[in-house]
Amino acid sequence: MAYPAEFLEELKKRNRIVDVINSYVPLKRAGTLYTACCPFHNEKTPSFMVYERTESFYCFGCGAGGDVVSFVMKADNIDYPSAIEQLAQRAGLTVPDDGYNREASDKRRRILDANREAAKYFNTQLTSGKYKEATDYINGRGLTAAVRHFGLGYSPPDKKLFAYLTDLGYKPNELLDAFLCNRGGYSTFENRIVFPIIDAAGNVVGFSARSLEKKPAEGQKYKNTNDTPAFSKRRNLYAMNFAKNSKEDFFILCEGQTDVIALHMSGFTNAIASLGTSFSEEQAALIRRYKNKVVICYDGDAAGISKTNVVIKILSGANVETKVVSLPDGCDPDEFIQKYGKERFSLLLQKSIGQMDYRCGQALASYDLKSADQRVIASEKLADIIAAVPSPVEREIYTVKYAKQLDVSPESFKALIEQKHIKQRKANSKNDQTKLIRQSEGYGDRVNPDKIRMTRATNAEEALLGIAQINPDFLLKAEEEGVLDENDFKTAFNHRVYTAMKNCIKTEGRYDLSFIASEFSPDETGRITRMLIARNDLSDNGYEVFKENAKALREEDQRPTGTASFDDIQALINKKSNK
Repeated sequence: MAYPAEFLEELKKRNRIVDVINSYVPLKRAGTLYTACCPFHNEKTPSFMVYERTESFYCFGCGAGGDVVSFVMKADNIDYPSAIEQLAQRAGLTVPDDGYNREASDKRRRILDANREAAKYFNTQLTSGKYKEATDYINGRGLTAAVRHFGLGYSPPDKKLFAYLTDLGYKPNELLDAFLCNRGGYSTFENRIVFPIIDAAGNVVGFSARSLEKKPAEGQKYKNTNDTPAFSKRRNLYAMNFAKNSKEDFFILCEGQTDVIALHMSGFTNAIASLGTSFSEEQAALIRRYKNKVVICYDGDAAGISKTNVVIKILSGANVETKVVSLPDGCDPDEFIQKYGKERFSLLLQKSIGQMDYRCGQALASYDLKSADQRVIASEKLADIIAAVPSPVEREIYTVKYAKQLDVSPESFKALIEQKHIKQRKANSKNDQTKLIRQSEGYGDRVNPDKIRMTRATNAEEALLGIAQINPDFLLKAEEEGVLDENDFKTAFNHRVYTAMKNCIKTEGRYDLSFIASEFSPDETGRITRMLIARNDLSDNGYEVFKENAKALREEDQRPTGTASFDDIQALINKKSNK
């Protein structure tokens, strides 16, 4: 086990799962548990459950689950020891070092430290005045006042960064892992203006760098740090370290760093930007951790409009209230501020429109509403958009509003929309059931790929492991009586879980998921938690039931077993429908 049991128990005692998760996503009490829309995937109906009694969580939508340590690992995209350190710091505890290999945690810390030193170096080079092209770019873009606040820098086309960092004790392979220098010792971001990326905790996790060459050799105008043990583009947002503290109750989401800087320098300190990649569900979850409203302010060109529609879908799925600012003349926010000033931009924010009005407006703009044929096509298009709205009140409001613009009767337009709404709902329900059935049969199961070949054996194994989490003493008792042993497990994953649980009980005299979590990935701990949740929903988890499942497992050979029973599949569908 990675850490002493006493330490882990105290860590969880001081970091109650409800309190920790509630700091990431708002929880609502529902009887004996808490619910929320899952922070790990987009959904409109909450399927994320937090169980205070067992100090665990599970999402019936995406399968994420575990204890408070597993949650922090997945939410912050960090490894097990880093999550332990973060929770220990929150609780005022000292992490014990004895008997644990801290290689992964140390690697992440070394990268963060190297990034901090590199950021200092880049900033020094920019402010030295030695590189006229870099200075001219900063002055020309009106970024002079932002250099210190955002830590902007310049990376020269030489090996001086390598020499500087190796003199500080960093090894070449560490600089390669951090994406700071290549194998030849040159800076990864040579001859580029560098924008440090700082996470919400204040760590320099990576960099985004703009080339000063008109035609960069790599063909990349912007280059970002690759994913490292300290950084993921999908899980970070530029300037979130500042914007999260803004007094405004919404974020302004931009496309680029210079847009964000221009807005911050003009007093709009709630501006953020994605990092050279498509907007992700993880970034939506990060936004929702701090605020529940976003105004999208992408470029006003065709590409910006296309990206806006994608972001709307992701934010809406994450239950983030979304509005859109339409910039004129194809401007980006930086250009608009420079051309018209911050007062005009403030007026634009006040006139921002809801995502439904934006999408409907974009759809209407494609048609000539003076033409009867075009109005028919436009009506179909808008009906598809409005039909997807779950709230009947919202559908009614948009029905009346756009029936008027389409010059059709509200009654006929409503009938079309409701027809499409019913059709969409049936299609979604059918897709959900198909997905559940395929999941029950083991299709696409990355955690336990053996399930597709051994469905009945897997079901028996999961029942045994679920009961054992409720009654850990059953494992050793069953082994002593010859009822069950590790050779009975036919799937590799469940064999690992059984072995880890048994060793934990033998070593510590008790079981807790946190005692074995270091041996499993977040997805795997989610599966282990699902086994527990499934048995908690049943009334009988006694030793006789345990022995019955052990007997069923021993009688099941390793030949392909086909599909799960109809009753099992129907039970899964009913359970999902009731959530």
